[in-house]
Amino acid sequence: MSAGPAAAMPDIGAQVAAHVPASLGTYRDGVAAETGGAGTPLVALRDPAVFDATLAAFAAGLGVSPGTADRRALVSYWSQFYLAPLATPVMTALVRLGRPLPLAFATTSLELDAAGRPARFLVRPGAQAGARAGLAGLVEDHLRPFVELCRAQCGIAPRVIWGNAAVILDYVARELGEPETLARPEVATCLGWCTEAARDGAACTLSPLAQALRDRRRRTCCLRQRLPGVASCGDLCPLRESGGCCGGDAPCEGDAPCGVTDR
Repeated sequence: MSAGPAAAMPDIGAQVAAHVPASLGTYRDGVAAETGGAGTPLVALRDPAVFDATLAAFAAGLGVSPGTADRRALVSYWSQFYLAPLATPVMTALVRLGRPLPLAFATTSLELDAAGRPARFLVRPGAQAGARAGLAGLVEDHLRPFVELCRAQCGIAPRVIWGNAAVILDYVARELGEPETLARPEVATCLGWCTEAARDGAACTLSPLAQALRDRRRRTCCLRQRLPGVASCGDLCPLRESGGCCGGDAPCEGDAPCGVTDR
């Protein structure tokens, strides 16, 4: 299930890639057409054996020995690598092109790179975007099932994964441009950007993404620094002001962002 040569998703894939800013270029090709069953269907990750194999490949790529890391911290960190290649094309399509991508959890597959990290999402031929407008479609059709998957496989609090998603989507939106994002109220309100261009306070209040951030800082620690060799998320950590990140296990080190993760 490793990623092979990049394959552009017909029409919309090429359009999205052309509008991804250089700062997000690592994940320019995060979505592609499914061409031969090379990926793992996301629904298959609900099988504990499949999920464990996927997580083990990720841990091995990090150099983490089996059974030595907090499973919740490992799943949280894995989710950040999962969300980055998802968020970049999705947000680019919504903000720059004004259209959603057909990435429902039930019909999408995942490819991994050589280091076991999520690399690309594969879309079935003929797949159609859901009826929900803007970012709400991604929240309901993909993120909610994904958050539940993570909870079921390790017992992690859903708010941790929602926090990871909110940070990454907010980061990508700002890289695409705040004026451009605010010009898409159906996206801005879901992120909690309730300004003159996005006045629907109810939508802002109800969105799990908006609830996960406060003044661009996480409300819940992502646990990443519990993994050996992984720095904290710096200024984004809700525990930074108290002098310790990730439950106070260690002091914060540097300002390494946990928005779009580096490969």
